Amino acid sequence: MSELQLKEVREVVRKARASSAPGPSGTSYKVYKYCPKLLLRLWYILRVFWRRGRIPDQWRVAEGVWIPKEENSTQLDQFRIISLLCVEAKVFFSAVSKRLCTYLAENTYIDTSVQKGGISGMPGCLEHTGVVTQLIREARENKGNLSVLWLDLENAFGSIPHKLVQFTLTKHHVPSRCRDLIADYYSKFQDEGLFRSNNIQLAQGGDRYHHRVYYLCDIVLPSHEHAH
Repeated sequence: MSELQLKEVREVVRKARASSAPGPSGTSYKVYKYCPKLLLRLWYILRVFWRRGRIPDQWRVAEGVWIPKEENSTQLDQFRIISLLCVEAKVFFSAVSKRLCTYLAENTYIDTSVQKGGISGMPGCLEHTGVVTQLIREARENKGNLSVLWLDLENAFGSIPHKLVQFTLTKHHVPSRCRDLIADYYSKFQDEGLFRSNNIQLAQGGDRYHHRVYYLCDIVLPSHEHAH
């Protein structure tokens, strides 16, 4: 794959919400949205990381923030933790994720007639809801029976083992540069907030910027199990 282009970085920053909370670096998207010279400097830096195929240690730190699940939350179980990552890391991997999506779509590794979510230009929820609505309408017109089952998997992305991720990327001939960057990114993480943990090895799961990879793993998993 060629080096990251400035237009790719610009596009990621343009689409990002300026109000998004900054991560451990303390820098928000707004800085890069309204400071084109800083955005250019960021692109220079991201190109270096792309060439080296290594992720800086600062990107491995996630800042934990407690978010209330409901109004007037007072008990610990009424809160959930979200992990804030460095904006620079999110920009970088958003661009990589976009490239992966293009690669997977052009090589028909994802069947868009079935998989809608996570694909650019495919409003997944709307598409699936539209299909169900049509089925319900046809059942009413034909006075037939219809059973609809909605499955909401808890921690769906977090349950994907990283070894399966690497297997899937290799199976579909994803360039080694992308494979190595993803593997390196998840190798050693730190959490910080009220406490700071030591480096930990993540065996499964990941952030939403690699959700296209996890969709691909979901497609490959049945054949992988059958082979064993």
